[in-house]
Amino acid sequence: MLKYLTIAAALALATPALAHTSSKFTKGPNGGHIVDAGGGTQHLEMVAAGGDLTLYVTDANEKPVDTAGGSAEAQVLVGGKTHKVVLSPAGGHIMKGKGDFAAKTGMRVILKTSNVGGASHQVRLTPLN
Repeated sequence: MLKYLTIAAALALATPALAHTSSKFTKGPNGGHIVDAGGGTQHLEMVAAGGDLTLYVTDANEKPVDTAGGSAEAQVLVGGKTHKVVLSPAGGHIMKGKGDFAAKTGMRVILKTSNVGGASHQVRLTPLN
């Protein structure tokens, strides 16, 4: 009986999170990788194309978060090299930046936001997986 209770408890604790996670690819509404930040207070979605990064910021209820007055910096890891990209507010809940890289499957991005919607976060994303 103890064996079955242990298995049941393990299965109950192993259920997937209901929100977005950074441990697996979760496609956002704009086609990029979306992750929770700040314990789920913000959702950050990264879209990469060519040398461009676009960040979409929403709250826990998927409502747009104004990025005015905020900043972000990304370390893009692609092709064995690291590229720094500064993202700036681009209107509404969007931030954009351009770097000297070509986006491709398997790339990784370490993103640090500062004062975006009144909060600062660091997350890891894989925008093209």
